[in-house]
Amino acid sequence: MENRISLIVIISILLSVGCSKKDASEQQIVLGGHGTPRSSFNAALSNGSLSDGNIKYYGRWDFSSTTQYVSYWGGAYIKVNFSGTTVKVKVGNTSNFYAKIDNGAWVTYSGASGTINLTTTPLASGTHTLSVAQGKDYDYVFNFQGLVLDTGAVTSAPSVGTDLIEYIGDSITAGYLDPQADVSDYAWVCAESLSAEHTQIAYPGIALVNGYGVNATKIGMDVQYFKAQSLAYPSSANWNFTQYTPKIIVINLGQNDDTAGVPDSLFQNDYENFLINIRAKFPSVPIFVMRTFMGVKAGPALAAVNARIAAGDNNIHYIDTGGWLTANSADYVNNSGVHPSVSGHIKAANFLTPYLAPYLSSGTSLYLDHCDATTGWVSGNSLTLNTTDKKEGTASLQSVGSSTLEFQKVFTPVNTGTTAANGSIDFWYYVSDITKFGTSNQIELGSGGTNDVNEYNWNMGTLTNGWNHITKTFKTAGVTGGNPNLNAINWFRVYHAKTGSITTKIDGIRILH
Repeated sequence: MENRISLIVIISILLSVGCSKKDASEQQIVLGGHGTPRSSFNAALSNGSLSDGNIKYYGRWDFSSTTQYVSYWGGAYIKVNFSGTTVKVKVGNTSNFYAKIDNGAWVTYSGASGTINLTTTPLASGTHTLSVAQGKDYDYVFNFQGLVLDTGAVTSAPSVGTDLIEYIGDSITAGYLDPQADVSDYAWVCAESLSAEHTQIAYPGIALVNGYGVNATKIGMDVQYFKAQSLAYPSSANWNFTQYTPKIIVINLGQNDDTAGVPDSLFQNDYENFLINIRAKFPSVPIFVMRTFMGVKAGPALAAVNARIAAGDNNIHYIDTGGWLTANSADYVNNSGVHPSVSGHIKAANFLTPYLAPYLSSGTSLYLDHCDATTGWVSGNSLTLNTTDKKEGTASLQSVGSSTLEFQKVFTPVNTGTTAANGSIDFWYYVSDITKFGTSNQIELGSGGTNDVNEYNWNMGTLTNGWNHITKTFKTAGVTGGNPNLNAINWFRVYHAKTGSITTKIDGIRILH
């Protein structure tokens, strides 16, 4: 009887161990929010190891090895909480990286490898937060092999953002010339200010267009974005786009295409195809195309966006960065006019934030007018409803003629629920022939019930024939007659000088915040 009971116990133990091994091998990486790997192991049994499900990963990581997880793009990072007074990170290659504990500053570790002590001065007892991010170099390889904690210390899940923003760019988006490149560039700063997680698919010197001119031997982002590894690995395998889905995608490319002499027509066509290919991977994600800070390739980039809008993709947006940074100033490293300084990146991030905020989970918008009725609207031209060519609702407002005044309305006062620092006005605007526009034009929004009284105003900016998506932030507005009361907005006007009859349309006027 005793032998029989012992045999049953032994069999039970073997079955139990066998099941554990099966779970570990078959489910070692289970993808959660943002593509964070989650281990089937109990985190309490593997604190700080690769199997620790409390460690959250952001960026493009290769989880195929059981001894190290590897990232190949700058700015990839981990987040975790840990108890105890010390923490060490194990790195399987020589790499540059940054680490941040609690609310302290980022600390740079250059050319580091092996087991690196991140707490040469022990911490106070308790629970601490840790972030580790890949840093500044051309390899952008970070072989993470786990953490070493105090005896008896444990990890716990960190606080993480609900949304993920993916940035696509070159050295500017990688913050390359700044001392702590990836953690101080506009992409990182903007996302952090929005409490969002983020990825930076960016590489110094990369152009959008593949293999042109002086970059003839270089692969363009039109190819490399779809790869798991950076430009340093031209034979990289394709990236698995099921790993995560960003809430927003932001693209800032064109500086190196301009340097390479890529013709505008080729750049525009390639940008259109790039947007098409990204859309195929992420059918419903908003895509924002940024004007390069110095304005190079701005025209063909905008034309590419509007071509996609005309083709029916209304979830692509152009961000006009004109005036954000000042050339030959402290906004740039050594006044170079190409790479933003640390302060320049912060400045750009502050301008970018209100464009992205409404599209995050916490963002909201308020329609001033759906443009589905002419009631209350005034125009110097023939004003009608167009029920066939519209961007939302049942119609758009259409103005036909040569008068400067196109669309004007006095509203019942509206509480926008936003601030001058965070708010934007957003609408669709159609133009039949931009060659007949004069230079005098303005968008006006205010609380004075008429022009030039408590009014925000903006220049319309660069337009193309067809529908244009217009977003103007309050912080970039001119102010006439005193600051508007954002709790009582009641005035909107668009005017544009003309040299002949033009058809313009407007639709979906919103306040974003």
